[in-house]
Amino acid sequence: MTDYRMQIIRSVETELVNSLQPEQMCLVSHVLTKVLGDYEITERCTSLEVYDDSNEKILKMYTACMLVDGKSDGTVKMYVYQCRRLAQVIGKPYTEMNAYDIRYFLAKEMERGIKDQTRENERAVFSAFFQWMTNEELIKKNPIAMIKPIKCHVEIKKAFSDVEIDAIRSACKSLKERALVEFLLSTGVRVNEASNMRVQDVDKDSLAVHVVHGKGNKERITYTTAVAMKHLLAYVHSRTEKGEQLFYNKNHEPLENGGIRKILKSIEDRAGVADVHPHRFRRTFATNLARRGMQLQDIKELMGHSNVNTTMAYISVDDSKVHSSYNTYIA
Repeated sequence: MTDYRMQIIRSVETELVNSLQPEQMCLVSHVLTKVLGDYEITERCTSLEVYDDSNEKILKMYTACMLVDGKSDGTVKMYVYQCRRLAQVIGKPYTEMNAYDIRYFLAKEMERGIKDQTRENERAVFSAFFQWMTNEELIKKNPIAMIKPIKCHVEIKKAFSDVEIDAIRSACKSLKERALVEFLLSTGVRVNEASNMRVQDVDKDSLAVHVVHGKGNKERITYTTAVAMKHLLAYVHSRTEKGEQLFYNKNHEPLENGGIRKILKSIEDRAGVADVHPHRFRRTFATNLARRGMQLQDIKELMGHSNVNTTMAYISVDDSKVHSSYNTYIA
């Protein structure tokens, strides 16, 4: 039986999604759930249209639900983008799509030369989306339930070597570049966390770094090193900007994700080191801690992961260490 109270709540969330912050959305949902719990809404109320089953209306509802569930803005935008692409290729309402439509989309992606891992990521997005539609009773059956995950070649993504790190440090031409490199290496923060970092979030005495806007708006504490703090303070004291942000661009505006990537790309070109991007610094952070003997559970907390398996995927295996361990235990 359809629960019209949930339809009302979803409709209100949809209307407010562009007006409220995620925390406010959660409060609205909580209050509506509590208030409507005292009422029984009958089918007679359906004379007032609650749902518009157009694709854009459904995506707006899905956006509201993801934000209420604590998904980051980047994740929400990526999910909506992929679902829109699906609708454009298939050319029918989501409520009428079937397993063949999803397979057709993924086959067209293969024709375009899209890698298996990317197509698997797309399949996973659609799986989450249609499962949500099933849970919300917008459809009776998840059309992607019978589509198996796409087998992918696992590419080993390596951390920076000590030689590469030395080259990157030597290639820095300004206090800001060196401070950014040391900060990323020592804290393991995500690129959006670095761009959102404020001066007050870094404690120069305890070397603690308060990550306020982590993935899914989860706050955590990580740490930096005395060497990194020295370079960070040198940059902060030298700059002309007096704002609260930690890093600024050449136009005296807060440094955004794209700006960080651009700086690292320039360092990459000068250093002659491949793949100098924010996420590789994060992988290097995790790998170095593991090599020095830190427990995976502790590394997980510093990186802000929910699952230790995610943390393990970040750690590059040292072949020489594995060989040494093999010789130790095989004897």
